[in-house]
Amino acid sequence: MITPKRPSGFNEFLPKDQMAFNAMMSVIKLVYEQHGYAPIETPALELAEVLLAKEGGESAKQSYRFTKGDTDLAMRFDLTVPLARYVAEHYHELSFPFRRYQMQEVWRGEKAQAGRYRQFYQCDIDIIGSNSLLAEADILLTSNDVIKELGLKDAIIKISHRGVLNAWLESKKLKHLNTEVLRSVDKLEKQGDKKVTEELLKIGINKNDIQQILELVKISGKADEVIKKLSLVKIDNEEFKKALNDIKELDTYLKAAGLNNKNYIFDLKIIRGLDYYTGIVFETVLTKNPELGSICGGGRYDNLVGFYHKEKLSGIGASIGLSRLFNAIKDRINNDQSTPAQVLIMPLDKSVVPYCLEVAKKINQAKLNVFVYPGLDKMSKQLNYANKIKIPLVALIGENELKKKIITIKNMKTGKQSSTSLAKAAATIRKML
Repeated sequence: MITPKRPSGFNEFLPKDQMAFNAMMSVIKLVYEQHGYAPIETPALELAEVLLAKEGGESAKQSYRFTKGDTDLAMRFDLTVPLARYVAEHYHELSFPFRRYQMQEVWRGEKAQAGRYRQFYQCDIDIIGSNSLLAEADILLTSNDVIKELGLKDAIIKISHRGVLNAWLESKKLKHLNTEVLRSVDKLEKQGDKKVTEELLKIGINKNDIQQILELVKISGKADEVIKKLSLVKIDNEEFKKALNDIKELDTYLKAAGLNNKNYIFDLKIIRGLDYYTGIVFETVLTKNPELGSICGGGRYDNLVGFYHKEKLSGIGASIGLSRLFNAIKDRINNDQSTPAQVLIMPLDKSVVPYCLEVAKKINQAKLNVFVYPGLDKMSKQLNYANKIKIPLVALIGENELKKKIITIKNMKTGKQSSTSLAKAAATIRKML
């Protein structure tokens, strides 16, 4: 006998959790479409030379790659690189700004651990071809609505601007150390000042400048508070001025759309993709699950399709790691059902089976979820089955129901029963649900 076992890092759910997961996906899809994002899907496999155009990154090392005949293939490790290829390939068929959402699985051959999988769902939205901060506001408002519709009342968006630290480094003639500084600062919350200071000293930054970096990135709060503190920082270049103006303008848009500082703050510790994002960046965290880290994140990038097309297309995007989020909050979701069925039709005798099928069709035509129990087991066994998979209603059909052309409906929670004609069955079921 072969042991039935999955590879490490590849998740799967029992039906009740899969139903809850699917419900979350449906909520996200609905919100994305309410905000006017168009759906796309891309293949699980891409040509390796296309997917891994930016060789040397961690994602390239973690990709699942193989050859089929003479073709070198790789499985997508995120949804952003396939989007870049998609936009470049279909450039003349798309209208810009291009607004898309994509909800698909990705694969990464990284070390499997709690909250990290080798196969997982991502839900992305992007606006490509717009330099306006209205795009940032749209992405943030849409992401906030998703979180709200998922019932995560303890979520807060933390917003930063990469231009602030970039401008400071430029003013100190340290722009060439940008990536190393960002990498160290990104570890600040986990490793603390001492460890970050040690790393910055190693790359050649003096103690006075390190102190200024730490003071700068620890600035957080409401937009006016952040701007006031940043105004005291002695930086005089255009990138810094633009960053301050962006923060102020974005704050105006978010407030006009109904958000307040219970929904978001500005926090300059937020870094994200080291050599990818160029402007506004953000992360959404849950205050009740801080150990989870970011549940949604994204930012502004300057050139999405640079490896594939001569046009320079700026954009802004956000991504939700749905598999990780679901496993962290599934205990908050009240879902006991292991089936989408609302009604189980129970044949109590072989002679009533044709009538059971007639009843099922009638109920199903009323857009209710129903099926006939596949067998002629005792009533107690059929009821135990319905109870185990948490079907809310059962329709008992015996010789009496067949003779009178009625059905007897039982509420599995309350035990109450009601008999009704076949013509009124759907209406009765809706009242009892």
